[in-house]
Amino acid sequence: MPSTDNAATTVNEQHQAIHEALEDPLDAQWDTVLDEWDRGSTAQRRAIRAYVSGVRNRIVQTLDDLEEVDDIRQALGVQYLEMKCHWTLLNTQIQSQTARNGAPDEALMYRATCVSLIIQAIEPLLSQERINTLTQMLAEPMEG
Repeated sequence: MPSTDNAATTVNEQHQAIHEALEDPLDAQWDTVLDEWDRGSTAQRRAIRAYVSGVRNRIVQTLDDLEEVDDIRQALGVQYLEMKCHWTLLNTQIQSQTARNGAPDEALMYRATCVSLIIQAIEPLLSQERINTLTQMLAEPMEG
């Protein structure tokens, strides 16, 4: 999958790459992950699937609304950061539940896994340099 950070790509090529990365392959990955959840009920699986599909659809819709190459590149970086932050918060919650209860809520673990798959789907759309810069930014200590 080509990075949308490549200056030669057009708006249409970027939109196509976004759809190719965030639609069918991601749906199949979510199905695989959620099908492996033996103790999860059908309702729990559907709830997680609806949640992450909604997140993904919001990302795609936002990017589809943009008609400038630079705006799409900027928005992809922001979406990447948002998903990394979202996953970090879920992971922090999982760790807290594990410390408190000995194990986290399974639904939360599966939600975090599915969010991580969104991150993995976005990464090929960004250059490695961009990913490194964004990851470094998130690694900086936050002022209290």
